[in-house]
Amino acid sequence: MKRLIGGLFAAFALLIGATIYISFRSWDGLVDRPSSETAGTLRAAMGGQEILLSIAPWPPPTMREVDFTVSLPGTAGKDAPYVDLSMAGMEMGRNRVDLSRGADGRYRGTGVFVRCPSGRRDWEATVTAPGAGKAVFRFAVAD
Repeated sequence: MKRLIGGLFAAFALLIGATIYISFRSWDGLVDRPSSETAGTLRAAMGGQEILLSIAPWPPPTMREVDFTVSLPGTAGKDAPYVDLSMAGMEMGRNRVDLSRGADGRYRGTGVFVRCPSGRRDWEATVTAPGAGKAVFRFAVAD
């Protein structure tokens, strides 16, 4: 009888522990994170000019479409800039975000951060403005 009660207690404790673990692992998906609704704005310099790269949502998720906005004050070129997404030291193939100029003078496009099988989350976004230069932005994705 004592073994039966001990076994039932152990099974109950295991069930409660598993429930708590699963709840904490999925809690992030149940709560709205205010930061996920806003854009992250990154700054860099290119040829003496400040370049702004905004990514929304922030921090950027993997395997979902993400919005990119590039501001190039003082840089006017006939060719639109573009953003190349990569990881330092890793050959990933081309992952380019083509940008289009909006009425407000900013360039916008959408792209996807692929999930790295190794679990790495560090990314680089290289903004290239043809004829003006490049700016590299480093950050981490959300998942």
